[in-house]
Amino acid sequence: MHILPANGDAHLILVQALAHEIWLEHYPGIISHRQVRYMLDQGYSIDRLSQDVTEGIRYHLLYIDDQPAGFSAYSTTFSKTVSNAVSNAVPNAVSTADRAAALHKLYLRSAFHGQGIGSMLLSHVESLCENQGCSTLALNVNKHNTRAIKAYRRNGFIISRSTFNHIGLGFYMDDFYMTKALPRRLAT
Repeated sequence: MHILPANGDAHLILVQALAHEIWLEHYPGIISHRQVRYMLDQGYSIDRLSQDVTEGIRYHLLYIDDQPAGFSAYSTTFSKTVSNAVSNAVPNAVSTADRAAALHKLYLRSAFHGQGIGSMLLSHVESLCENQGCSTLALNVNKHNTRAIKAYRRNGFIISRSTFNHIGLGFYMDDFYMTKALPRRLAT
């Protein structure tokens, strides 16, 4: 097993192909087929994926036996309140006190479910976030995606709140917002 940063259009095309395969297999029964197609069209076009990268979202591809098996995407942010207070007091200074990370995507082909591989990919993301000085990792997961919720709980995430957001064309995301405190490290 190895995990590589997704660099360039060829990798984003692979992310797109994996997303389509995984979503079309996993999400019917959780959300409607029409909503699956809509969300794939909105979230996994090459333009959207490229925009994600431009906005600081980092994609990684997981390979098992040199075959693509899944992917993850995360980003890090600073709390504006803390960043503004620190930069006003000490110009050009950055505080990691409220640096948080968001796990946007973590998907694995079904052939690799139940083997701890998803937990290893999640651990990889957590380590990257810790090394960047993040104190929290947060994610959204569909309330009916019980398998994913159990996996995130097994990996130390807690449900912080419930969310219900309109995403267009009469579709909604009915999610749990889950968080996990990360060990404190200084950004390198």
